[in-house]
Amino acid sequence: MTWLDPRLWGGLLLAVVLATGGGYWKGHHDADQSATVAAQAKQINALTAANNLYRQTTQTLAGISIDAKKSADEANAAASASDLVADGLRKQLGQYIAAARHSATAGGGSPTVGGTDALDLLTGLFTRSDQAAGELARYADAAHIAGLACERSYDALTSKGHQSDQKY
Repeated sequence: MTWLDPRLWGGLLLAVVLATGGGYWKGHHDADQSATVAAQAKQINALTAANNLYRQTTQTLAGISIDAKKSADEANAAASASDLVADGLRKQLGQYIAAARHSATAGGGSPTVGGTDALDLLTGLFTRSDQAAGELARYADAAHIAGLACERSYDALTSKGHQSDQKY
């Protein structure tokens, strides 16, 4: 084989064309793969950020729920203490009524009005109004605590750091 042999030049030309084509294909393949890796990294970062936001929001809402439970427990404890005071007042009122009856019967008079004991009527009114006030106070406390928890939850979910329209 000599330098002028067309097979040698053809083989050499074929090798150059194949090497150039392979490099061109590898370059485009690497560029496509780099773009795919970059897109996947961006997607992973977005999912990680969304997961972190979800975790933070869940922790915040759990804290709000715990605070609301503590407030409700405190309100219930205060209501129980108030009930004890009310019971003491009812007992004291019962003692006053017994003393008033005793003094009225000792003096020869009768505290009745039209067949109904006025003191019993006042005691019943006091007892029912006190119970109704206690029930209303419990309801108002529960509604107030729930409203504050709802407001805090809403504020936590709509804060600046929260982006609800993220795309993954």
